[in-house]
Amino acid sequence: MQITEIKSQLKNFFEEEFPNPGASLTDDTNLLDDWFVDSFGIVNTTLFLEEKFGVEISRADINAITFRSIETLSQYVANQLKDIDES
Repeated sequence: MQITEIKSQLKNFFEEEFPNPGASLTDDTNLLDDWFVDSFGIVNTTLFLEEKFGVEISRADINAITFRSIETLSQYVANQLKDIDES
């Protein structure tokens, strides 16, 4: 799966699940500070990633670095998918 497709699906997810009228969501928008995704939102996002992309998110990877932006999340998913393909 191309990273642009992952980004597109993540952006759609955040805009639908966590609407933020008047704000613009970009690949680098800080989801925790600027998009106001809270701990419940991180749980929902984790479930979405696991269901949509078939990846398994480890507890160690549920952190402010991985969940900072669409860019960091899409890179994480792409790396997880690569690991699945290689196994």
